[in-house]
Order: sequence, then structure tokens, then C-alpha cells
Amino acid sequence: MDDLKYTDLLYFGYDWSEDGSNNAKLEKEFMSELKTRFIDVQFEDAYDSIKGFRQEVYLKESDHDDYYSWILANGWHNCSLTMQLIMMEGSEESKNKFHKYFNLAKEQYPENFKKV
Repeated sequence: MDDLKYTDLLYFGYDWSEDGSNNAKLEKEFMSELKTRFIDVQFEDAYDSIKGFRQEVYLKESDHDDYYSWILANGWHNCSLTMQLIMMEGSEESKNKFHKYFNLAKEQYPENFKKV
């Protein structure tokens, strides 16, 4: 994991909630899909009884832009702490960063975006 860098923290919900088993499945689904796209990805289980199911994601730094475009194109941005912070901050830098990832997602995964 020496050449891999911390990239993101994803939240999938709680095990004690009504949706606990679905939340666990969601976490496994994300990990499986991401592993298919980024073969070198490493995960660190960050579960705790207060925050629930969480996974730290580690990727090569050169994959970070592609990772953020992938989570936007595939609907995982709502679980991503980093993406949530980017979307909430409101600074010009954050807006530019979001648009960079969004435009990259549309370019890399056009089939995931409806044309209106």
C-alpha cells in the first residue's frame, strides 16, 4: 500500500437500523464494483458502532480524478465524504473541482447520463 494514497471515506449506513442488512450489502456492492474498475484499490474497514458501515479507499494518486468521476457517474457520490464536502463547501475552488469531475464523468461514462 506504499504507493497508494488515502482517497475517500464512504458511509453506507448502520447495522442496527431497519436497513442494516441492506446497508451491509450496499457496502459490499460498492467494494466489488470499485475493485472491478480500479484493480489496485485497497480498502480499510472503518466500521464503528456509532458511524456504522464505513470504508476508507486508497488509490494511486494518479487515479484520484478518475475515481471521483466514477463515483459521480455511478451514483456513489452520496456515500462519499469527500464528494459531499466538495458539493457543500460553495467556494469557487470547490465549484470548479466539482465541475471538473462532473464533466470528466460525462466524458468517460456518457451512457450513465440521460440526454434531455
